[in-house]
Amino acid sequence: MIPITTPVPRRAVPIALLAALAFAASGCGRAGPLEPPPDATAVAKPADTSSSADDLQTRKKNPPITPPKTSFVLDPLL
Repeated sequence: MIPITTPVPRRAVPIALLAALAFAASGCGRAGPLEPPPDATAVAKPADTSSSADDLQTRKKNPPITPPKTSFVLDPLL
């Protein structure tokens, strides 16, 4: 007569528990639906338009982004 159940390898149980733990932890931090605003009748405020064209020209510009000189381990994959 053939046995009804088959023995489970010893490595399968810890792997299954680790997979179950990873699956359970993957749901942590899931965002739910957005909350409504504090006052549903609130009206959006207009943006501040006090800046002039002179302000835009006198602002300091950010320096350009330069790539690093050293290579990275995963560079050959790109």
